[in-house]
Amino acid sequence: MNEDNRKVYKKNVLSADSSLCIGCFSCQTACKLEHDLPEGPRTVKVIRLGPTEHNGGLVMHYLHQTCLHCEEPACVYACPTGAMQKRDDGIVFSDPDMCIGCRTCSVACPYGVPELNTATGKIAKCDGCRERVDRGLWPSCALKCPTGALTYGTADGVVRDRRDRAAARIAQSFSKP
Repeated sequence: MNEDNRKVYKKNVLSADSSLCIGCFSCQTACKLEHDLPEGPRTVKVIRLGPTEHNGGLVMHYLHQTCLHCEEPACVYACPTGAMQKRDDGIVFSDPDMCIGCRTCSVACPYGVPELNTATGKIAKCDGCRERVDRGLWPSCALKCPTGALTYGTADGVVRDRRDRAAARIAQSFSKP
């Protein structure tokens, strides 16, 4: 592994474990409050799947969707004013002072993440809570997640945590009568 890859691997990441999500929408609410967003644009989305049949019963599944802070972000390349930017740590954000609300970034994003904030006429998107992260804090969505479905930390730490939780669930299933 070269030096550049080690740097990328040690960056902090937001991890979502959909098996732990209960669809409480705390992450959406925390994000809206953190960024003072009005009704409408959602920089964090919880997508409901189901109900589906499972073992003779109905179950709901939820998926957490937010900006993936792509390695090669199409939104950044498409932005005509340079408002959409990517920091050295990988966080992709929109500078509201430069944004003209043209939505070119929304069209370019393969995931449809950037949305127009009609109250400001500017693009709203997950910025990884960059101001919180710069102060050493977790993103608000992960901080407010009551089940731990959202976690934040170094890539190797997040992977280790998920592996430990999976092992604990498996061990628990073997101990049940």
